[in-house]
Amino acid sequence: MKVTVTARHAKFSDRMKTYARDKARHLAHYFDPVRKIEVILDADPEGSCSAEMIASAVLGHVLVCHAAESTAMAAIDTVVDKMERQLTKLKERLCSKHSPHAGSRPGKPGAKPRQLVGPGDLWW
Repeated sequence: MKVTVTARHAKFSDRMKTYARDKARHLAHYFDPVRKIEVILDADPEGSCSAEMIASAVLGHVLVCHAAESTAMAAIDTVVDKMERQLTKLKERLCSKHSPHAGSRPGKPGAKPRQLVGPGDLWW
């Protein structure tokens, strides 16, 4: 998984960028097929910091989260929590038995295959 950390309108320390990178890499535990995560840190003139996280996953899914807090670390923690919830929901949705992407198995193991009734087989 590729993780990119970018800063806007302010200079963030290497320690802060490493913190964001480590938190973003931890998200692979929730949903493994995430291909790329981009973290954007921003500082306002009023002193508040915001974090944005963009995750690109399989099948073209793109997840975006925003958070604004008083410190950069708090913003990173909040945006990571939001992304965890979104990744968990995406995984549940893709692994659902009603999803067209759930798997290639047509039925449960050991189940009898359904026989289709043709137009000549109807009795009425």
